Amino acid sequence: MMKRLLMTTAAASLLAIGASAYAQDNTGATGQSQQPPVVTPTPPASNDATGGTTDMNSPAAPPADPAAPAPAAEAAPANPPPSDAVISAQSAGELRADQLIGMTVYNAEGEKVGAVHDIILDKEGKATGVVLSVGGVLGVGAKSVGLTWKEIDVKPEQQQVQISYTKDQLEAAPDFKTTEQINSEMNAQQGAAAPAAAPAPAPAPATGTSTQP
Repeated sequence: MMKRLLMTTAAASLLAIGASAYAQDNTGATGQSQQPPVVTPTPPASNDATGGTTDMNSPAAPPADPAAPAPAAEAAPANPPPSDAVISAQSAGELRADQLIGMTVYNAEGEKVGAVHDIILDKEGKATGVVLSVGGVLGVGAKSVGLTWKEIDVKPEQQQVQISYTKDQLEAAPDFKTTEQINSEMNAQQGAAAPAAAPAPAPAPATGTSTQP
């Protein structure tokens, strides 16, 4: 009887030890039960109007504004003028107008007689003469004298113009006048020569009498 009781007690002890070991294995070393990781489900992709798929997590693109103007097409590059119409560089024998205007004018004896003030061109653009500024002090009170192109000798290397006339001869020459000056003088003369308007006749005075029937 005592032997059976001891065997029953030993079996119960073994079962209790095994249950305790099983519980420790399930709880782990920290005494907490392990939970399976939480998996966030991925939202399904939806089909867009173009037939492709759209990710639900990505922000939706704003719809196109139908009132917005369409981008302008790039203009085609312009074609340059033909090569025979373009001057790409100044040649050694050519002189620009800004180089000639302001050049000092000397006579044959080396006397300074004036400076080039302007250039006269014809309708075809050919230079027909120059206007010289003669006398004056720093350009004030100077006299304008026009000479034909054949009367001047341009020397670009010396930055000067040579003529065959003295300063006294130039001062004795008539003044050069532009078309604007001529028209202004003509208008002034016509205005001064116009007769004054005759006064209007005064109305006849009333007699102060009336006819009776």
